[in-house]
Amino acid sequence: MKLQTKFTTALLAVFCINSVAQAAPKMEEVAERAYLYGLQQAIFYGQRWTYTQNDDKDNIVYAGLNQFSWVRKQITPDYPVVTPNATTLYGAGFLDLREGPVVIEVPEITDRYFSVQIMDPYGIFRMIVGSPFNGTRARKYILVPPNFDGHIPVDFPTTDIVQWPFYTAYGVARMANKTGSDAEIKIINGYQDLTTITPLADWLAHGKKGIPQADRKIVKGDYLIPDGLPEYQFGQVDKQTAEQYFTLLSIILNDSTMPTLEDSLMETEMLEQLKVFNIGKGLTFDWDTLTTEQQAALEAGFKAGFESVRKTLKTNMINMNGWGVVRNDGGFETRWMDRAIIADAAWAAPDKNISHGGAFLFTDSEGQPFSGKNKYTITFDMEDLPPVTQFWSIPIYDSNGYFVANEISRYTVNSFMLESGELTPKDGKLVIYIQTEKPTDPEQAKNWLPAPPEGFRFTSRYYGPYAPLTDGTYKMPKVVKVQ
Repeated sequence: MKLQTKFTTALLAVFCINSVAQAAPKMEEVAERAYLYGLQQAIFYGQRWTYTQNDDKDNIVYAGLNQFSWVRKQITPDYPVVTPNATTLYGAGFLDLREGPVVIEVPEITDRYFSVQIMDPYGIFRMIVGSPFNGTRARKYILVPPNFDGHIPVDFPTTDIVQWPFYTAYGVARMANKTGSDAEIKIINGYQDLTTITPLADWLAHGKKGIPQADRKIVKGDYLIPDGLPEYQFGQVDKQTAEQYFTLLSIILNDSTMPTLEDSLMETEMLEQLKVFNIGKGLTFDWDTLTTEQQAALEAGFKAGFESVRKTLKTNMINMNGWGVVRNDGGFETRWMDRAIIADAAWAAPDKNISHGGAFLFTDSEGQPFSGKNKYTITFDMEDLPPVTQFWSIPIYDSNGYFVANEISRYTVNSFMLESGELTPKDGKLVIYIQTEKPTDPEQAKNWLPAPPEGFRFTSRYYGPYAPLTDGTYKMPKVVKVQ
């Protein structure tokens, strides 16, 4: 019995030692993990400020609370958002549920793809509706915040009632833009005007109808802005410092509109560890009061987190014949690296490939970076085009992810252009000619995708992708340098 007692005591001692070791990781490790944990939420906070509080005259997306900021014209190089998709027109904005539920109304749209998708602060799309998902007829949806004790009107079937676990949300609406013509843009604008976000109280007072944005005043957001954090750095990951990032993270954890996830052991552990820096709910983070050791740990962890996200983006993607498909098959509650990669590379892209997927391409078939000094081709087999239920699109960007002006105002090739005859296949192949100068051959000129004069890259989109486009088994054509 004594031997057993000694053995049990020894096991308990080892267990306690291990528990202490696990509960007290190095401060730098905590900081690095906190970067992965909070990057999505930090960009959410910054974008919310941009859309609802930054009323600078040059901010084209300022819309206030519960309104979409609409792109109402063909997207061109003057559009100041990274990696845009010219094959859709967007609407985006932030919902405020502090005063109660919010009603989203969508008109009947039968002639094109459309969707409305609502994302929480953790990057999880908890509502995805639209033509591929639940039909084309006019519908209305109601988002209900936590602890709401009022009555939901009888007008909403349970399928269109969304219990929202936060008091804030980001919404994005997309409508397919097949030709970019003035006539088509006008049609899409009409649909945009009929898509509304209305607080329930106003919806009821308006005869149970959404209020057009043109008839509503902009309601400016009132969220806390961290002292000393330059306005232009909100959401700009490359420009943030460790001090700014962790200051923002501290404010986020004290923002009542962004409560933490329920029953998340990983998050609970993270929040406990962050207390070593005085970061957390009810705590006041002050960089200047930290010790030199604490500041150094936050800076080192911030740098390591940033670099690990950038490295993993390029090394951990699914290889689709050279194109990199991001692993976004859900689980953002616990898969923090996946969440951080999407936040960094394509914030507000879906956490799951239910709606659409995409793939990055930075190099040619020989593994060399693209250069406008060279000529390239990409060749599709007409019997093996990207398998989608909706449409595919391949935009070309400069090395920083922006469109570059060209003489034919073409910044993408897509399946709509193929269907309309704007792109012309030959002998069962569709060859796209990618170069800075217009091809001298008239047939090649029809399929010309103008390339930026310097470096460039691609981010393809697949709306309604079949499995081969998300698991990497589709043989997406390589971009080949012309010798």
